[in-house]
Amino acid sequence: MNKNLILILSIVAFAGCGSSTSDEKKIDITNYLPATSMSKAYTHVTKIDGKLNNRPYTDTVVVESSLISIKEDGKSNRIITLKEDEVEIKYLKDVNHSKVLTRNINVGDDISKYLKDEQVEILKIGSQKIGEKRTKIEEACTLDSIIDRYEKFFFEYTNYDDKHDIMKIKCITKTTVETKVDKKYLNSVSYTNGVIESKDDISYIYMQKGLGTIATINDDCLASKLPDVIDDTLDSEKCLGERYEYNLYQPSY
Repeated sequence: MNKNLILILSIVAFAGCGSSTSDEKKIDITNYLPATSMSKAYTHVTKIDGKLNNRPYTDTVVVESSLISIKEDGKSNRIITLKEDEVEIKYLKDVNHSKVLTRNINVGDDISKYLKDEQVEILKIGSQKIGEKRTKIEEACTLDSIIDRYEKFFFEYTNYDDKHDIMKIKCITKTTVETKVDKKYLNSVSYTNGVIESKDDISYIYMQKGLGTIATINDDCLASKLPDVIDDTLDSEKCLGERYEYNLYQPSY
């Protein structure tokens, strides 16, 4: 999963304190955004093809009433607007690229369904259009649980004063490829009409009350290679290889 997209989502992640049927007990996601303007040091860790890389970077967060702006290493990255019933995120790297999430949620509820990317390839024989191939990458996230502690490598995060609990968010990314070719050309090309859906690519986001993002975790199980096929639903012993991408906040408490 792309690091920036993961972080964009994680800054607006949600929290809950158990199942509930009452609106009064729903958790306001804004409690898990940064409470004040701050500078946050992170380490970006990747392992791809057995090669381990670490890169430090800094998020500068400015909180102004209902507006939160974030810069990564001095470059504007995203703006979050808090509204009465929703949260809107605008990505500054993409024109007219934004998403809206419900402001209040319970543990186990859906957080968002987000179209991360969509591309259309026009299929041709020579200059003659014969159909198209549409590729969509969609991400769906739910609030998994509320915890008091999380640890990765030598980074440790705790609910140190019983007022800063941690939420765990589960995200599933799927890629769908739909091919549509005019029937009169099907015997002349190698394309087949239909829809192919990828296996689950699962990642996790950890948010701490008043701090925002503390960790994003994406461990990939490679079900096959050349090309790489991710299937995070497999048992680890069935994986033909692994790769991962983490963003880890360096806690100052």
